[in-house]
Amino acid sequence: MNLLQSILPNFSLLHLDSYELMPGEHHLMLKLTSTQTKVLCPICRQPSHRIHSRYTRRLDDLPIVEFKLTLLVQVCKFFCSNSDCHRRIFTERLPEIAVPWARKTKRLVEYLQSIALALGGQAGASLCTKLRVKCCGSTLLNQLHPLSLPTPKTPKILGVDDFALRKGKTYGTILVNLETNQPIGLLPDRKAETLTAWLEKHPGIEVLSRDRSKTYKSAMTKGAPEAVQVADRFHLVKNLGDSLNLALNSYRVELKAAEQRQYQDLIASLPEETVVVTSSATSTASLQQPIIEIHQWRIKQQQTIRRLRAQRWSQADIAQEVGLSIRTVQRYLAAPDFPGTPVSNLGKSILNPYKSQLLDWWNADIRQPSVLIKLLKTKGYQGSGRTVQRYLKELRQAQGLPPICFQTKPSLAKVIDPQTPPFTPRRAAYLITLRTENRQPEEEKLLDDLVQQHSDLKIMVELANTFLKLIRQRQANGFDEWLEKALGCSIKPLKTFAKGLLDDYKAVKASLKMAVSNGPVEGLNNKLKMLKRQMYGRAGLDLLAKRFILGV
Repeated sequence: MNLLQSILPNFSLLHLDSYELMPGEHHLMLKLTSTQTKVLCPICRQPSHRIHSRYTRRLDDLPIVEFKLTLLVQVCKFFCSNSDCHRRIFTERLPEIAVPWARKTKRLVEYLQSIALALGGQAGASLCTKLRVKCCGSTLLNQLHPLSLPTPKTPKILGVDDFALRKGKTYGTILVNLETNQPIGLLPDRKAETLTAWLEKHPGIEVLSRDRSKTYKSAMTKGAPEAVQVADRFHLVKNLGDSLNLALNSYRVELKAAEQRQYQDLIASLPEETVVVTSSATSTASLQQPIIEIHQWRIKQQQTIRRLRAQRWSQADIAQEVGLSIRTVQRYLAAPDFPGTPVSNLGKSILNPYKSQLLDWWNADIRQPSVLIKLLKTKGYQGSGRTVQRYLKELRQAQGLPPICFQTKPSLAKVIDPQTPPFTPRRAAYLITLRTENRQPEEEKLLDDLVQQHSDLKIMVELANTFLKLIRQRQANGFDEWLEKALGCSIKPLKTFAKGLLDDYKAVKASLKMAVSNGPVEGLNNKLKMLKRQMYGRAGLDLLAKRFILGV
């Protein structure tokens, strides 16, 4: 009894009369009596000791080991001793144990609130079942309604980013204290007026970190004009990569030449006794013809759009004339000239990721098609057996074997199929922005071959490397000189990128001087997405903010 008395929520206010243990149901029931002899009226706050009657209050409490715990508390109703009070009879309060009309103790409610903040409704309810607490998902989420968000303390360094409540439809704004890397608020939209109003209510912010959004820039300029705005360095590198990708689209011939040279160097470095597989085309001319026709149609559309734009047609009129959307017209105007031939997907096969493993089996004398297909299936291959057989036919031809060979020759040369990824504009832009220490030797050589193909490519890579050096080594003094070179170059996408930096000059210059980063905001934004998906879209911004801010 002493042990059970000690585990009560407040053993000074409650006396244990008896208990009932039900092992089959994993249930422990304690019968208690309140020890209060004088209580306060909840209306007039006058003390009273006149008992009117008694009743039993049932409360669920924290489980003990594997047993559900229920408290049957006998409490009193009292007469109010104040004749002027309109409440004549009131029930006894147990504020340290449970709130009025509650069916759960305060410590159980706090327990459930912690589970709801961490896991949400459905997952939290599953955990409660394991912990011998009867609670559904809706009840768990209801426990969060009484919680209130803390009043945010105005930070000196504030990070701002947008997040999707419904991707492509509804967005909000996340606010993070970058001194503590803790979220302090969620705004219901990403409009400039909303952020401006929040900043005006919280004066004293010294540094504002953001991405390249013009909306946030204007809001910060109006709401906190004295604060220093810092452009996020990650987004600067990303914008540079996008500009390089756009610029490199005009140099696909040079990219292909560098790719072919890399392939030839790889073949030349192989031992003489090695046999190289030559892949045959799997696409016929009749299958390629529709692709070529569509590409030629796109070239004519782009030429027509540019001709009409030169005649000062509006984008809306052009879209109506050529039968395209305004967004497509804008994209065609911003894009460089389409190449004369379409980008071919020839050589891309669903078997490519598995060719190295297939060659290892082949060179180990495992050459039965049915066996190889079954082995590939265990590795995740989902293509057809015919695709594998076509490739095995190429291997036999490379080694001089007949179409069907049941006995392998003991001294056949090792066969390989070098798999080099295509040197696309996107891959080239990625390699240029990649840190030098993270590049492979063959990637370095590939970039060296690329800059030798055209003088514009050399200028492009030099400008990109200089800008990346300024960012990564925080060399703000060289930014003005780089900006002049970029604005004066002949590469249109890089000039557009430089003009954007000039429009956001102060924030970009500050990012080259200060260590402030929007990285913690991006990390918390990722956590916010996880919480949003956990609740399957049923929760509003209020519940999402509580789980996000109070649950960190």
